[in-house]
Amino acid sequence: MSVSPTPLIQIAAVIASSTSDTVKVGIKSNRPVPTPGKGEILVKLEFSGVCHSDLHSIRGDTPMLTDVAGHEGVGKVVKVGPEVDEKQWMGTRVGIRWLYSSCRQCEICDINHTVCPYQKNAGANVPGTFQQYIVSPALHVTRIPEQLSPESAAPLLCAGIAMYSSIMKTKTRPGDYLAILGAGGGLGHMGIQIAAKKGLKVIAIDSGNKKKQLCLSLGATEFLDYREVNIVQAVKAKTTFGVHAVICTANGERAYEQSMQMLRPFGTLVCVGIPNKPFKLPATPFDMIVKGLTIVGNSAGTADEMHEMLAMAVAGDVKAHVEVFGLDDINDVLDRLERSEIDGRVVLRIPQ
Repeated sequence: MSVSPTPLIQIAAVIASSTSDTVKVGIKSNRPVPTPGKGEILVKLEFSGVCHSDLHSIRGDTPMLTDVAGHEGVGKVVKVGPEVDEKQWMGTRVGIRWLYSSCRQCEICDINHTVCPYQKNAGANVPGTFQQYIVSPALHVTRIPEQLSPESAAPLLCAGIAMYSSIMKTKTRPGDYLAILGAGGGLGHMGIQIAAKKGLKVIAIDSGNKKKQLCLSLGATEFLDYREVNIVQAVKAKTTFGVHAVICTANGERAYEQSMQMLRPFGTLVCVGIPNKPFKLPATPFDMIVKGLTIVGNSAGTADEMHEMLAMAVAGDVKAHVEVFGLDDINDVLDRLERSEIDGRVVLRIPQ
């Protein structure tokens, strides 16, 4: 079912098979356009955000069963499959998230489907959003409010919702201290805005004057440069007992060690940053017992959390600081991400 014909082939950023140390992505113009099946829609993508986890997948740090990465895609529905209401969906702007689908039937989904053992993830085990067209289950896409531009909405689909959900998992209250490691990055800079709006005192931790100015302008109470000060000592000096919660979006072992050390009794650490190389979380049973700490992980949020966060964006309470590049700039973007040279979030314009 379609009101206009769709092409048979499309442009996509495809991971090249390589024996070199640095894996490159090539722009291919002969990829087949998928056909939506039962309960699915075909989306013509306009923009896609670039996440640090895309870098991990492309570089081979995390499992990847497809050759097209990306999971922050925004576009319009151009075709629907069987058992999908054409009038309801055609022309609708939607978002494709990391949580591409979940089974909605297992006992884990009964609790929270974002950790479904049978889930599929865009850009990991199904083709992602670094292409012109993508098929997705209609049940799992996010409708994008018309007040939001597609390029500003794209980062909300992963970075935004990951931070919103992480903040909710801290169970902090207005007036509490929240430390964000990697605060000037794609996730962190949105976390500052969300947390500040919820009345938290945000201690932003990152490095460099540009990131300092960004973090403070977005509502951080204080900025600590980890290259210039002992951040654990500085946090303790500011808060006496330590912070109520830490969200670690950084991916280094030292960052996680410091995250544990700056927590106050009954504090909560939310693990978000994915390490380049595996290491064990630096938490001892003694510390856990004596301080009553909580450690949780987070990669996605529920549909309800997504809607709440989008409402904040429509109200102007959270906005992604974006740099827009062309899809053919992807290798340069990945290299800059690897060197931590990105302030805020990169969004790729998908060829039309």
